[in-house]
Amino acid sequence: MFIKQMERRKEAIKKWLPLVAVASIVSFVILILIKVPMERAIIATGLLVLLIFSGFLFRSFGKEKDRYGKDKIE
Repeated sequence: MFIKQMERRKEAIKKWLPLVAVASIVSFVILILIKVPMERAIIATGLLVLLIFSGFLFRSFGKEKDRYGKDKIE
């Protein structure tokens, strides 16, 4: 079961990391354009990256429950 979880984590990272990178760049540019101070823009972008990636990661692990039901998961 541990190996299966590690494989799923690797797949989630490969799949969602590019989307998170694009979202962080877009948010950083928008924050700079509306003249948010650089320190706050960096912190806000970092928190956004953490929020988006954790949401995508949990979504990847939650799909199997929705698809197969709670009883089918090992």
